[in-house]
Amino acid sequence: MTLIKYGYELDTAFDWSFPIRLHSLKPTVLSLYINHRKAGFIMILVGIDVASIKHDIVITNHLGEVFNKHFTIENSRLGYKKLLSEISLAKEFFKDSNVRIGLESTGHYSRNILHFLILEGYNVMFINPLLTNMDRKASSVRKTKTDSIDAKAICMFLIRNQNDFKPYTLLSYHIDELKILVRQRKSLKKQLNKTSNQLKAYIDQAFPEYHKIFKNTLSNASLTLLESYASLSELKRVRTNTLTELLKKSSKGRHGLTKAEVIKEFVKASIGIDSESLSLSIKQSVQTIKSIELQVSQINDLLEHHLNQSKTTLLTIPGIGIQTGAIILAEIGDINRFKSDDALLAFAGLDPSVYQSGKYEGSFKISKRGSSILRWAIFQAAKITVMHDPIFNAYFLKKKSQGKHYLTIIGHVTKKLLRVIRSILKNNSVYTVSH
Repeated sequence: MTLIKYGYELDTAFDWSFPIRLHSLKPTVLSLYINHRKAGFIMILVGIDVASIKHDIVITNHLGEVFNKHFTIENSRLGYKKLLSEISLAKEFFKDSNVRIGLESTGHYSRNILHFLILEGYNVMFINPLLTNMDRKASSVRKTKTDSIDAKAICMFLIRNQNDFKPYTLLSYHIDELKILVRQRKSLKKQLNKTSNQLKAYIDQAFPEYHKIFKNTLSNASLTLLESYASLSELKRVRTNTLTELLKKSSKGRHGLTKAEVIKEFVKASIGIDSESLSLSIKQSVQTIKSIELQVSQINDLLEHHLNQSKTTLLTIPGIGIQTGAIILAEIGDINRFKSDDALLAFAGLDPSVYQSGKYEGSFKISKRGSSILRWAIFQAAKITVMHDPIFNAYFLKKKSQGKHYLTIIGHVTKKLLRVIRSILKNNSVYTVSH
């Protein structure tokens, strides 16, 4: 086993107790090394260049001295165990157990090894690849880019930013989980809206009068009926008592014989097209809608779980529930990224945008340049907050007395609410109403 520094290999068989025989190190580096060892400042740094199939790794101490050599592990359980083994050897070699690990945030490939290392109790930091670019260039004079250089650049970044090391925490993990769930929920809601519109179009052709029978086409009673009888001929054949029982069960008793008789009357006079293809399309659309709704329900349960596990105090604000709270926490992420209220407002696209030309200056409107889903969540929360919180309600009434439109007032409320949210998240405090 060797220690490599400035191109020299140092035999690990040497006695590393003081005085250390590091004859190949520059005097200034040797002096710094000895002083740090005496003060107990040794730190082991692990740089991991993540890829889909394998990961390249460099281990150094806080002075940049490389332990052993660059090595590669498979993206597998055996590979991860090899990494732990190498870290253990480095701990023994450097006689220290303070380990910091750096990963570039290069997408989903890093999530598995990150999760593994977190569970093993290691401090891991996600690093923006742009920040390691300087160290990557410093690792090689030539314009080359190799996995070993990338891994060493991560170590160099950790060395240069020892005082700004921000480990990935369990809160970060839950926020990442929320991000995935929030985006999946948004995608499913988009599919649900599209399929619902298709269903409406099919019903308009097959049974145009149906919307007079059910105001909410997506109610459980409506969907259950359409899944069983989706054409005029099917509805004509079904017996009234069979239809009554189906409606009673699917509506939990809200509908029954009266609704069944109304359906039968509308069917007789309908101008709909009795089509097998429309019937099949309606039934498949209903099945798709039910499947999507089930998936959304499962996501909602998991959103609540991760919100609870994150220990966030965000839900103490009146008007912020599970869905809106999950979106807000997921989209904002680390609140320390935002140095001011204005920075967070800009991220949400709630900062003012004004049109000005010559002496003319238009009215202020929000820029809408930031996260649209965060902006939506804040807007929904604001509408509820003004009804349940006395401070926000008083603010709402004040703006209303000034003759402002409802949506304009809610726009002002969103900005006030976002400032409260930043304070709550930054201080991890509980929202209270001060009188």
